[in-house]
Amino acid sequence: MLPPSRGLLWFGLVLGSVCASLESAAPGNSAADALNVLLIIVDDLRPSLGCYRDKLIRSPNIDQLASHSLLFQNAFAQQAVCAPSRVSFLTGRRPDTTRLYDFSSYWRVHAGNFSTIPQYFKENGYVTLSVGKVFHPGTAC
Repeated sequence: MLPPSRGLLWFGLVLGSVCASLESAAPGNSAADALNVLLIIVDDLRPSLGCYRDKLIRSPNIDQLASHSLLFQNAFAQQAVCAPSRVSFLTGRRPDTTRLYDFSSYWRVHAGNFSTIPQYFKENGYVTLSVGKVFHPGTAC
């Protein structure tokens, strides 16, 4: 695990890259009419942030983003291992359906060719970008 200062710097770089690269690209709509979507998934973050009323942690940038966003108050991981948990979240299917329980199995081989959230957005005219570990091993979509 990275020390907190390096971890926060890494998070900031990733978030900045995503924000700089996002485009509002719904076909036939002007940029003013299109809905912007920014989905941030972080492993092991916990609610240790100001937006979750933590008294010790100072997180002004995330808190400001959260003040204008949908903030999950009662969310749980589907699986204790990160790769199966992300596959479950991004496909909308439980681990028993995806049949992925470890780090080394490619989920499309075991579960089938389910559509993912990034695929859904791409098929509906959005530009999608994945930074970091989204699906592994294998491809992001």
